Amino acid sequence: MKKYNGVLLASMLLVASLGFTGCAATNKSADSNSQNARQHEEGQSSTRGENKAGDEKATIRLATAMDPARLEPFKKLVDEWNAANPNVEVKLENTAYEEYWKKLQVMTASNTMPDVWVYTPGLGSQWLENGQLLPLNQYMEGDETLNKADFHPMMIDYMTYEGDVYGLPYDVSAQVLFYNKDLFDQAKIDYPTNNWTFDDLRQAAEKITALQSDKGKIYGMLSMMGADFTGDTYFRSFGATTITPEGKVGVNNEGGAEALQYFLDNVKLGVTPKPEPGKSTRPLWLNGLGGMLADGGWAIPSFKDVPFEWGMARLPAGPAGQFTTGLGGAFVISKQTKYPKQSYEFLKYLTSTEGLNEIVTKVDAGVPGRMSSQEGLSPLMKQYADIISTATPYNAINGLLELQDVMGKEMDQVWYSAKDPKAVVQAIEEKGNKVLESKRK
Repeated sequence: MKKYNGVLLASMLLVASLGFTGCAATNKSADSNSQNARQHEEGQSSTRGENKAGDEKATIRLATAMDPARLEPFKKLVDEWNAANPNVEVKLENTAYEEYWKKLQVMTASNTMPDVWVYTPGLGSQWLENGQLLPLNQYMEGDETLNKADFHPMMIDYMTYEGDVYGLPYDVSAQVLFYNKDLFDQAKIDYPTNNWTFDDLRQAAEKITALQSDKGKIYGMLSMMGADFTGDTYFRSFGATTITPEGKVGVNNEGGAEALQYFLDNVKLGVTPKPEPGKSTRPLWLNGLGGMLADGGWAIPSFKDVPFEWGMARLPAGPAGQFTTGLGGAFVISKQTKYPKQSYEFLKYLTSTEGLNEIVTKVDAGVPGRMSSQEGLSPLMKQYADIISTATPYNAINGLLELQDVMGKEMDQVWYSAKDPKAVVQAIEEKGNKVLESKRK
């Protein structure tokens, strides 16, 4: 998979904040979505003979990993598809993101993979490189209804392997710093800017933590450093990186240890809650008990009814500069599917302009993976797209899922003061490189 450099990706993400004249309008009605489903039904009439027994109904399992606020639009699209396609029924299976990848591994081992499923570059590399995804070129070539050029080029590049496209994108995302304007006003401090440093963040967090609320303790900064692609942002800001361009673990240096120490000190200062296994701090944010939260566009739909005013800014700069690691999601088809052509038609429907309008654009759930769907972005999401315009790609390689498991266990040792940050980054490098090397054999 090719990788874009920072300048090119910045320019591509910046495009997401602009209107695209000449693209199809995105605010389609429910009738338009039903028509889109019918068009796909008509387009797949030649595939019905692929069913193993004449008029046998094809059942396609769609696996997602969405929070409740993002799941409803998927249900709507599936219902409209099923109403228009009596011979191809789609069944939606949703799993909490925290359990999703482990569940996929279990289903892989038991040969029960879903037909169409949510895929993230890097985390899904083991399925891609092990030949477990259906290559799509055979269906895309000559398909005038697809409009491949309309997809975000970074994400199509992520999803291309050895000349074949293996998935169609649905969004482009990166983390930003959300802030509670009400708490900043109460603390009488200025709102975060795109030029903040991590020192600025801590100073503000300490003042906000000193505030009182009858709803519970207030924390100035709710977010810790994660072991996934979001953590790479912080490693790079302090002078390290999760995976080097050469495919090696790059956290074992002074910057890597300093990144972990910064977040550990936030916990010791009481400005960030001590992490608890399986427990998110987002409920504290939604209840107005957090001054700041680092999260992605995928979280915005859950902010709809919060009892406070909020804003967003770029993540702060560290000693090595300001970095934001960008990624996105796609949908892929399992190679083992009994119904490849029907799955492809549903995949097209799901990632069509109208489909992405429903599951991304209209619900303010990030930057959609199609340029034509970006035309309908709300002012809020255009701001988000502009903030993440400086994001650069994750070095998404095979072994990343296992590496994240190693990193998560080692980083927990820091948060609970069982290990020194320097010892942890050394352990991550040693164990992580063994994982990555095993994937190359």
